[in-house]
Amino acid sequence: MAWRAWGAHAFKSFENCESTTPDGNFSDSRMRNTSKRAFDGLDIVITSVDRIDTKDFSFQIIKNFQSKGKIMYFNDLSNNQLRVSVDLRQTYEAYREARRNAAKYAGGMSWKRVGGHEYLIKVINRRGGSKSLGPRTPETEALHAEFVAGKARAKEREAALGKSVKEFAGMARGVSLNRVPSIVTATLRKLDDHGLLGKNLMVIGTHAMYAYEAVAGVRFDAGLMATTDIDFLWDARTALKLAWLDEAVAEAGVLAILRKVDHSFEPVGKSGFRAVNKAGFHVDLVKQAPHPPWKTDEPDRLAQGDLTPSWLPRIKWLLASEKFRAVVVGQDGLPAPIVCPDPRAFAVYKQWLSEQPDREPEKKRRDRQQAAATIALVREKFPHMPLDENAERMFPASVRMFSQEGKFEL
Repeated sequence: MAWRAWGAHAFKSFENCESTTPDGNFSDSRMRNTSKRAFDGLDIVITSVDRIDTKDFSFQIIKNFQSKGKIMYFNDLSNNQLRVSVDLRQTYEAYREARRNAAKYAGGMSWKRVGGHEYLIKVINRRGGSKSLGPRTPETEALHAEFVAGKARAKEREAALGKSVKEFAGMARGVSLNRVPSIVTATLRKLDDHGLLGKNLMVIGTHAMYAYEAVAGVRFDAGLMATTDIDFLWDARTALKLAWLDEAVAEAGVLAILRKVDHSFEPVGKSGFRAVNKAGFHVDLVKQAPHPPWKTDEPDRLAQGDLTPSWLPRIKWLLASEKFRAVVVGQDGLPAPIVCPDPRAFAVYKQWLSEQPDREPEKKRRDRQQAAATIALVREKFPHMPLDENAERMFPASVRMFSQEGKFEL
């Protein structure tokens, strides 16, 4: 409907034009001026028109819009923005790798005298658990020396790359790449630090579109992206590794991590699937509803004192979709990793949401727009992701109808 409305509006603009050729068609010069007014803000300027029949004009405009979906949904980044984006992403990925490498040296290694002999001891968890690597010998001395030197190198590299990331963050702000709310990017970084992002949790709401636009080198229309919450899908099949989690996270899971970002986060509502901070920003946890409903072999939450995810039925296919990984930039310029579903699965999920009877009408409309925008992006920017019958097979029969028989014309 939006295409037709815009086409009709443009047609009216031309219809009101008085400068026409004797046979009723618009003159070339007048057409150029009118077209610029008609499409102001849509980045379309017709620079040359050769006698278009007025009765066919609205059809031609609609056809032109349909062939350029990005006009409605997204715009390409500039060359300068792309350069900064690539440099920031590569530097941040190197920084993340440096942090992972430095984490291998967590806990420390030292000598301990027992019964007149020295043993090399390695601390293996936050609670002080340790194990012996053997008595003092030339081999264990070399092992200890390499550990100390390696830890120093790792810390030095982490610090240097961290400094570079901050420098690129300033550049990102300078070229207006800083799109994602800082509370979101800070949360994503914390979840990544604790090993939950992409393993236990992935983003399935509006914020997933920031990942798609980042990889595509575009910017979605701001109206599609405005939201005050973020939705995480919890994969209950994946256990939480507790060894290097601090006591608070081991006891309260995601809620404890949120409080490391902003201490004002508190659970709200009787169901307990949502946490809200003092600014009104929501974090929602959802999970695949157990099937059958009385199935009890899966935990109902990540940790004992954590949020309790709400149930969404029939979304196992969303969990099973290939994960899409990207680096997004916060409003403070700092990058963050993000993990979300394959964009085709996201689009079908959004279309499925829009059909749910208990979904609010305004959210249904937005769901459909986001689904269409994501498919338009895939069609134009991700040629390696086909929109055909093979891709359709990633969805169960119960939701396959939302991909419109494999054509994904949502």
